[in-house]
Amino acid sequence: MTQNNHFWLTAFVVAGLAFASLAQSGRSSGSRGYATDSFEGFESMEQDTRIPQKETSFWYSVKHKEPQAQMDHAAQMEACGRYKTARKAYEALVREWPTTPQAAQSQLAIAQIYEKTKKFERAFDEYQYLLTHYAGHCPYNEILDRQFRIANHLMHNNRSMFGWALSGTESIRERFEQIVRNAPRSAIAPEVMLIIGSIHVSAKDRREAIMVYDSLLNRFPESEQAKTAAYLAAQCRYELAVKFNYNETCCREAIAFSKAILSRMPGHPQNDQLKAWYTELVDLLIEQNYQQAFFYDSRTRKREAAIAAYRRFLSEFSDSKYGQQVRDRLVELEAGAPPAK
Repeated sequence: MTQNNHFWLTAFVVAGLAFASLAQSGRSSGSRGYATDSFEGFESMEQDTRIPQKETSFWYSVKHKEPQAQMDHAAQMEACGRYKTARKAYEALVREWPTTPQAAQSQLAIAQIYEKTKKFERAFDEYQYLLTHYAGHCPYNEILDRQFRIANHLMHNNRSMFGWALSGTESIRERFEQIVRNAPRSAIAPEVMLIIGSIHVSAKDRREAIMVYDSLLNRFPESEQAKTAAYLAAQCRYELAVKFNYNETCCREAIAFSKAILSRMPGHPQNDQLKAWYTELVDLLIEQNYQQAFFYDSRTRKREAAIAAYRRFLSEFSDSKYGQQVRDRLVELEAGAPPAK
């Protein structure tokens, strides 16, 4: 394990356990599952059930008795611009002779025709079928690049002429997730993971976004995208801590992560903002703990509980703006003064 990987692993153990508990408690018992292959924040996928092997069909009958003749016929139809006829001819070949070299070539042609005719979602799925069933018989990196371009197109052209969303972001996000699964160590994986995280954020799923950003940091700590992922993960944690300002666990987790980023990346481009978030979160944590201690003093009317709460506060926040006030109040309570009214 490299030094950087060891650092991030340590940081996530310290900063992530509390968040994992929070994220788990935030999901209902019937919520969707997540992948168990370290792609935290990704939807779980069962590829074998999602992409079954194509079978012979009445709707796709071959015109010739040999696969090469069938492919030549399909290619001729495609060259003439008869794309639907060509596609059906290629499809028939794939279904009739799935183990032949021509089947892989025909499957590639099917995906390319869908892409050429601007049926991008279907094109992506046909490329995925090619990678699933003919991975060793196709230009893998080229297909991966085509999928990435298609997914980007779908994300940036998901509006009608009236500005309405044509489809939800979930299906688009799943396509980006599939790209990472296809090549988890590829050069484009960190960039794609940033996109997945941003889609989660746009859907206000910050906890899932954090899981994706953390996974990027853990897998690609030396990548150009690592600094962006660190900043965005810190921002999501900050926003959750502010939103749930009553949740001390959430606040402490955000502080721990921000502290780790500031320590590991002192020259981060957004260093000033990270420091500002850290300072604000520390102030929030102090306020949470002071209000908790004051609660025991003002409401329960139990002097012993108030004394214990104030002592706990001073053990961690003795130098805070409430420090002297708490020390003075503690002296009063230890002298026998009743809890505050």
